[in-house]
Amino acid sequence: MTVTDPEGWESEEWGGRSIARVLADEHTRLQTLLDDAVSATSATREIADAFIAAMSRHLSAEEQELYPAARTALDNGDRLVDDEIEADREMLRVLASLHKADPDADEFAALLARADLHLRRHVRTADEEIFPELRRRLDREEQVKLGNRIDIFEEAAPTRPHPDTPSTPPLNKVVDPALGTIDKMRDVLSGRKTRPQDL
Repeated sequence: MTVTDPEGWESEEWGGRSIARVLADEHTRLQTLLDDAVSATSATREIADAFIAAMSRHLSAEEQELYPAARTALDNGDRLVDDEIEADREMLRVLASLHKADPDADEFAALLARADLHLRRHVRTADEEIFPELRRRLDREEQVKLGNRIDIFEEAAPTRPHPDTPSTPPLNKVVDPALGTIDKMRDVLSGRKTRPQDL
């Protein structure tokens, strides 16, 4: 049974969440985490690291599952996805700089502000241009299958930004899990926290 909430999102009672629902929920969590990093008076580095890791995983999963689906389903899919991939690269460059920046430096706050602008643009494009069309053009089974695959791919995805690696299948489906394994080993060795619940 499927019901529609007041905002028009589908709330599934069985079968899993659609890709639009999975990613929209993630967008909300990412924005909250980034807001926490911006407003934090202590542990700013740890909160920023958790955001960087979550955003890196999120972008990797979108490039593996959302964008190929959008290329096929949307009339302007190729143009839209190419633009999003370039925007993702710029976001990853910002995250890479943020990862290296001193939390006490003015640059750190400026990079957080740039990340915020990129995230808000990313969410707006998804909400207004991608998700409505996927809901309209893909059947529910396909939407849920893609949503499940997002969760699976994020578990193997990199936790650090890699802006110069392949961003389209099939290469990213090979490179990203390999980088994810290396990143996770580095995280363990350095004690870096990559999930909000570990803060």
